[in-house]
Amino acid sequence: MGIAMVLFDKLARRNMLIRNGRLTMDDVDLEALADRFGTPLYVYSESHLWRNVRQLHDAFHYEHVPADLFFPLRASSNLALLQAIGRTGIGVEVGSMGELKKALTAGFSGERILLAGADRPPELLSYALERGVRAISTDSLSEIETLSTLGTHMARPADILLEVDPVLSFPNHRPPTPYYLKSGIDRHDLLSFAEQTLTYPGIRIRGLHVQVGTYRWKPETLRQAGEIALELLEQLRTRLGVDGDILFLGGELPLPVQELDLPSSDEAAAAELDQDLLAARTLAGLLTQYDRPLRFVLSPGERLIANAGLLLTTVRQVKSKSIRDEEGNVTDIVRWLIVDAGLNILPQWPGEPSDRVALSVTRAERTHDVPFKIGGPLYDHRDYFRDGTQGSEYYLLPGNTRPGDRLAFLDTGAYVLEYMSEANSFPRAGAAMIRTSGQVQLIRHHDTFRQLVDCDVFPGKYRKEPRPHQVDL
Repeated sequence: MGIAMVLFDKLARRNMLIRNGRLTMDDVDLEALADRFGTPLYVYSESHLWRNVRQLHDAFHYEHVPADLFFPLRASSNLALLQAIGRTGIGVEVGSMGELKKALTAGFSGERILLAGADRPPELLSYALERGVRAISTDSLSEIETLSTLGTHMARPADILLEVDPVLSFPNHRPPTPYYLKSGIDRHDLLSFAEQTLTYPGIRIRGLHVQVGTYRWKPETLRQAGEIALELLEQLRTRLGVDGDILFLGGELPLPVQELDLPSSDEAAAAELDQDLLAARTLAGLLTQYDRPLRFVLSPGERLIANAGLLLTTVRQVKSKSIRDEEGNVTDIVRWLIVDAGLNILPQWPGEPSDRVALSVTRAERTHDVPFKIGGPLYDHRDYFRDGTQGSEYYLLPGNTRPGDRLAFLDTGAYVLEYMSEANSFPRAGAAMIRTSGQVQLIRHHDTFRQLVDCDVFPGKYRKEPRPHQVDL
């Protein structure tokens, strides 16, 4: 059995198979999708998204952990995706007026919405309270003063969570310090902060918010943050009489293991489930240290949606460049693929650990054993992907890859649609969703030229009859 067949056998858990020599997802030919909608194109699987939510719920239920999931809109705020997420019954975390309005438009009730973020202006706080959001996370006395005024005026208390900076060390990137994180009350100042908060009418402290990490973290980090938070909750109760019953542990959950490295699909499923169970058992262990009613709130974005999406891109050019020593002798040949999606479409976050997989859609049955570097279309030497196989800058693909071939970057469903840019005036990518019914729907159009210039103000923009040198919009 060739390398490609072993590789794609392990992709069966994503319902990705080879049919007629081409890669499919949920029985949909990805090459045909690229032909139909054009590339670059993000493709999401509704069934895989639902499976991720169900798997986390099952882990918490198995360990008897009272926990609610709130999907963070910063991971994706596409309305069709939000509606699909809403049908699972979980909530959402929002951080701006735009995200709050998107959540409401997608059908989420106020009780299923948490408001967090770095800046919550008065108009956002007022709008959130009017819609009855579950709670508002805050670390600012000026916001608390505003909430007090609003809550008193509305004759109902504003439920808040106090956001605390636990000052943890995160794996794989620079340890934050109180001077590095812009959000969160210094944990040593929490009691003083809470005492001042209690002087304001119209406020009810429901618990704490601890942002565990921006990137992927380990259960040990979760345990450490949880123990700090429980100690602070106990201090609030015994010293100030604040009996908080919500602990919001924000940030990503441990991602599923890289199942491509495991011997079989069954072992991959067990290992992935172990990741969720390990997180659930960590929370269950925290509950044994606290003798008061408590409900956890978690906001995993990448865990829920990353492996439910992939990026389709088209190879535009195939190049080879020689590497020479000081005497001019060729020591190596670097093979380059230039594709139509660069860092403008698939951003790469500094310091985030990644081992991205790129597969040939067009030549899916061929052995993936030739290393290529993959660059995007931007006129910028930095526009190439650096997170290839086993931490290298190379991706293993069929040696006969040609211009016009389609590639798929796996596990790229999170933190992409909102972070695309218009660099070099390239249009941002479209997106499609494969529904559980098998129907494929476009959920985001590719940008048009009108959208590229719509916010620009220039003489003659609104003329009914464009002059010969003008572009007819």
